[in-house]
Amino acid sequence: MAENDSAVIYNDLSFKISEKNKYTLGKAIALESKGLYHEIISGDYEKASNYYFQGIALAEENNLNYATSIYHSLGVMFHTSDNYDKAKEYYTIAYERALNESDLVLQKKCVTNLGTINSSQGNYDLAEKMLLESIKIPVREDINYSTYANLANLFKRKKEYSKALEMVEKAIIKHPDNYDSERNLIFLVEIKKALGDSTGIENALQRLLIEYPSIKSFRDKSLMARAISDSYKLKEDFKAALEYRDEYILLYEEVKSGQRDDTVFEMEAQYQNEKKQREIEKQQATKTLLLWIAGLVTILLAAVLFSYFKNKKKNGLLAKQKKMLEATIDEKNILLRETHHRVKNSFQMVSSLLFIQSETAQNKEAKLAIKEAQNRVRSMVLIHQKLYSKDQLVGIDSKEYIEDFTKDIIESHQFENTKIKYQINAEQLVLSIETITPIGLILNELITNVLKHAFKPVTAESFMQINLYTEQNKLILEVIDNGLGMPESIKDTSFGIELIDALSKKLKARLTHEKNIPKGTVAKVIMKRFEVL
Repeated sequence: MAENDSAVIYNDLSFKISEKNKYTLGKAIALESKGLYHEIISGDYEKASNYYFQGIALAEENNLNYATSIYHSLGVMFHTSDNYDKAKEYYTIAYERALNESDLVLQKKCVTNLGTINSSQGNYDLAEKMLLESIKIPVREDINYSTYANLANLFKRKKEYSKALEMVEKAIIKHPDNYDSERNLIFLVEIKKALGDSTGIENALQRLLIEYPSIKSFRDKSLMARAISDSYKLKEDFKAALEYRDEYILLYEEVKSGQRDDTVFEMEAQYQNEKKQREIEKQQATKTLLLWIAGLVTILLAAVLFSYFKNKKKNGLLAKQKKMLEATIDEKNILLRETHHRVKNSFQMVSSLLFIQSETAQNKEAKLAIKEAQNRVRSMVLIHQKLYSKDQLVGIDSKEYIEDFTKDIIESHQFENTKIKYQINAEQLVLSIETITPIGLILNELITNVLKHAFKPVTAESFMQINLYTEQNKLILEVIDNGLGMPESIKDTSFGIELIDALSKKLKARLTHEKNIPKGTVAKVIMKRFEVL
């Protein structure tokens, strides 16, 4: 996917800029962002854990509070790999650090996740106490919906079905902050199945069937397929129930075959060994200085032995894990929403770093190039904001996206006196993220070219029009201005035009420039490959 490739590029750029400016916090954030990319997008746990451990080492060496966030991310990775002991270890580290740093958001996340793990391990009283404590922490109330779902699952396990139903009703309510209202219906179906009660199951089934085609991950889709199968079974439609049960089994096997926990443990062991080696080297340096004092040699040796056996015990824990995927996959589904928010936040951090770099740049062309890169990042940030909002569950509303993105570009542009007038005529389509991402980047380049080259200066008559419409199985994007017209040198050599050509290949698109009557330019992109949902 185009935005994923861009995420790698901008993460690397963020790291290089931070390194050049000796901005250690920026480097730590970039390392965590790389870990998130490989954990969530590429599924390469080995690379993800490597970047997480690098980020922790860098943060701890420089006494940065940001190590707390990376410890939490590491806990989430072990949590989704079913290694509850290691997840508990890192969640606890993150929680204790968050207490010292007065970070209420991380405290709430850690308490919620620790409660979820204790529920999975059968520590029901402790789990209930922690989940209720999480709700009382007065920040990020959107997290509470996930906590209600976990409480419903806990009460179902305890066979306290009236309490379970009370909690699940809160978890499935439709609200702008409840991003997982439809997916939390899975918990309702499980409770109804345990009770043998089909009351209200038809409404839940219809909501699940609407949501099901939009699910991309095998893990989420397997859970929902199982819930749909159980719903049909409660309705005594056994043919449909069997169809979705077979689909669930295939998806479940795909999820199980994709697990790569061994590589995570190897990287964790490698990090622990490297950390231990650094500690030993420091101890040896200290021991050299203390060799003249015989009495302290014994104390030093005892400390080394204690550290050795303590680390040996920790390493022994790496061999202990139980695969409980089917029994605990419900809880891990709730964690995915938070990880998507972290990806969006990573893009925003890259945008902020580019802004910082542009402020310090002396060369006008370099400053402009960085500003253009920042606008490209903005196009992807806006996609993530809309993709996971209440009304955008399966794609992006093209009309709303183009209106918001164009407004953002215009407002960020420095006009000398008069702001350019513009009009948008966009057909209202729900486009897939694979389609809207390159369109957003292409639109950014075309608008930027108009602002840079069409009007010198902008006057009250300056006008730009943006059109998006379908015609004969083609999707057409037009940016029209009444300016000076685009110079031939810009058409042929501009980096923006080269970027448009590269993105056009993904859409099987063709870019043309024509003269506007009576004056100006019509830039038209005709796309043959696009996906309307």
